[in-house]
Amino acid sequence: MRIAKLLVGVLLTLTLAGCANTKLSANRLPKGVKVNKSVVLPVTVPLAYYLPPAELANRFYLDSWNVWLEPGKALEGGVKDAFAAYFSDARPLDRDSALPYGLLIDIDPKWQFDGGKITMVLTYKVYDAGHRLLREGSQSHSASMGSIGNEAAWYNATLRASQRMVVDLLNTIKPDAQSLVARRPMSEADPTLLVNMKEPVATGTGFYINAQGQALTAAHVLRECMVAKVIVGEHEQDARISARSPLLDLAVVDTGTRTRNYLPLRRDTELLLGEPVTNVGYPLQGILAASPNLTRGNVSSRTALKGSVGLFQFSAPIQPGSSGGPVVSDGGELLGVTVSTINPAKLIESGVLPQNVNFALNARYVERFLTKHQIPFVQRQANLQGDIRVANQAALSSVIKLVCYQ
Repeated sequence: MRIAKLLVGVLLTLTLAGCANTKLSANRLPKGVKVNKSVVLPVTVPLAYYLPPAELANRFYLDSWNVWLEPGKALEGGVKDAFAAYFSDARPLDRDSALPYGLLIDIDPKWQFDGGKITMVLTYKVYDAGHRLLREGSQSHSASMGSIGNEAAWYNATLRASQRMVVDLLNTIKPDAQSLVARRPMSEADPTLLVNMKEPVATGTGFYINAQGQALTAAHVLRECMVAKVIVGEHEQDARISARSPLLDLAVVDTGTRTRNYLPLRRDTELLLGEPVTNVGYPLQGILAASPNLTRGNVSSRTALKGSVGLFQFSAPIQPGSSGGPVVSDGGELLGVTVSTINPAKLIESGVLPQNVNFALNARYVERFLTKHQIPFVQRQANLQGDIRVANQAALSSVIKLVCYQ
């Protein structure tokens, strides 16, 4: 979405009828760029490189031009092809892999647009297996966009910038398997060397579920985070995941800090259609204030979309960043965990404008998840005499902000 905004000014100068670009070959270097003859090719040192997953996932649709643009796909392909031309074993960093590396490269890509041209800027740091910094720098390349729907421009800009990066590290480091022994598995790569801690890629919400300071959230909030932080007031600490279920979209985070403010689960009583609920979260961080955002609504349905299991519908408004927040009854019990909202853009195309159609995982499934993973929790009978003050206090006192870095 950030790239889509940057393109607005450029699109005014482009049409779909521009001359077609073709993809460049990874076996031919840019003019004036050469590998020193002293470098032995192909390099046999196992190499792992890191690209932020959020950048690789970049794709967006431009309604006015009726095209999909996929800069993330071009980034992935351009970097991969540039390394493959000179290294016999180069692959993306996999934090679950035991495969060793001798070189680790952290790559921070940025797109720039100006006057019908697209520029890829790659800032990089190169480490050995002992996490010693060997080289750092920045390389860039511009390509003519031609047609706005032309994928070759994105690829070519990435490929050429990547080739300049690869040649720089080859000529300065002169990597060989004897001096750069592959002795560290990718699973042990230090994430703090790779992550941009100045700019989080996402924020989400969690809440304390027991006195030990363990917090519950939606699993997708922490997906692909190299580093995750828990923020409570002015205090920030590492978030350590102790249990996760992609199927239920739940995760438990250990904060390491005991608390008296946690949410109990409602025992036995079914959801009551129409009962009022409070939802608290940290939506739209960077736009809204950093304080928690509280909304009110009611249980709209005990079920959700066709084919879904374990979800119920509620009407308290939510925004991006609300995921993982608690849905709390007026008695102060946890009824569910906020996981998603309906996509209004798709329905608007068919002439329907949905309002406050949001979904939470029923606390009955939360109970099964916590029991399976031996996470302590408390249950209590429904307090049907509660009110908005009870709900708001319970939700606000237990909520935490989660921040994801890549």
